[in-house]
Amino acid sequence: MSQHNLEARLHYLESCEAIRSLVGQYATAADQRNNPQILQHLFHDDAVWAANGFGEYQGRQNILDALSGIAEAQILWSLHIMAMPDIQVIDECNATTSWMLWEVCHFRQAMAEKNQPALMNCLGGFYNSVIRRDEDGIWKFERVELNLTFNQPYPTA
Repeated sequence: MSQHNLEARLHYLESCEAIRSLVGQYATAADQRNNPQILQHLFHDDAVWAANGFGEYQGRQNILDALSGIAEAQILWSLHIMAMPDIQVIDECNATTSWMLWEVCHFRQAMAEKNQPALMNCLGGFYNSVIRRDEDGIWKFERVELNLTFNQPYPTA
């Protein structure tokens, strides 16, 4: 095996691990009611975040404000399980990834129902993202899209 090939393989593996960590940090922040102290380090300044039913937001600060607002208004507790990441490292600075979401949450259905009791729900869907390295070599989200495919009340006894 040539030195160049070995270095390329090492770069690929290190990139994949950094991207898996990025997705894990995103899940951790989400489970802390979209903690902006964590999320601020995961997005580029010009990033876009979009999810059906929740809207589309451009710019890191707009994303942080929107996700914090969503958590404040609707999500009282959550557990995000990110599964089956499919990472495509395009080159040294660009990658894409997709993964499945399975989420259990204590969810207030709508702002108008704020005085109603929250429900336990199961949400599921698929994330797609574009990721690029910043000037310090850190992988960050450029675009995150969530396609929620189901949102069902959690069965109770």
